[in-house]
Amino acid sequence: MIIFLLIIAVIATFLSMTLISKTAVRVICSVISAIVVIASVALMVMNDREHFGMHKITETTTQEIYSVSPSKQMSMLLYKSIGTADKDRVYIYNKTTSQKKPSHTETDKTTNKVKITKKSTARLVKSTTRWTYKNNTYKFWFGIAGNNREVSKRVNTFYVPNNWITLSTEQAAKLQKNVKKNQAQMKADAEKYVKAKVTATVKSTMAAALKKNPTMSASDQKKLMADTTAKASKQYAAQYQAQMMQKMIEEAKK
Repeated sequence: MIIFLLIIAVIATFLSMTLISKTAVRVICSVISAIVVIASVALMVMNDREHFGMHKITETTTQEIYSVSPSKQMSMLLYKSIGTADKDRVYIYNKTTSQKKPSHTETDKTTNKVKITKKSTARLVKSTTRWTYKNNTYKFWFGIAGNNREVSKRVNTFYVPNNWITLSTEQAAKLQKNVKKNQAQMKADAEKYVKAKVTATVKSTMAAALKKNPTMSASDQKKLMADTTAKASKQYAAQYQAQMMQKMIEEAKK
């Protein structure tokens, strides 16, 4: 509405100076109209630059997020650096497990944080601070500017479990390339590693069991050996995979 008041005041100033013949009346009307013009412009500038008539409100939402990695064994949060100094980042994540195109954080007026949580699920807490009019009167006069609920700042805090990996898109591409390149060798090395560890574990377990119970039957020994082999195989396979993946992640970050 203030823009219409400004237009009317400008027209009134012009008409006062050109159509009113009496000097005293012309001066009074012109001065009043000019004051309204100046005041309107000043208030519009204050509203635009200093958010006159407005105050800040903060809205917070929490949502569960999911890994963008196609591998179920590796949960991943990605980011893309904006600029060359890596001061600003856009984080990439999924809102659902079936999402085809990943979601990402905003670039303008946004701060992103990543924190480790003890929970098993990842979540994103979005805190958005906006400018809103203090009351309907201010909104009536300045609402035409279209700045109601204008964003002042955003703070995105990602809470991810400690088994999640946070990488840049370039690092993730490098990691994927290295995994594919070394897949065959890793499989062969894993078999050797697991075989050696399982053999040693079964040997020590059987020795301890027979020492404790020298009269253990052959069937019990066979069952103990099978159980120990299965458990150790699973344990050392996961251990080797974790060690190699950590090594390749460190290489990807270089």
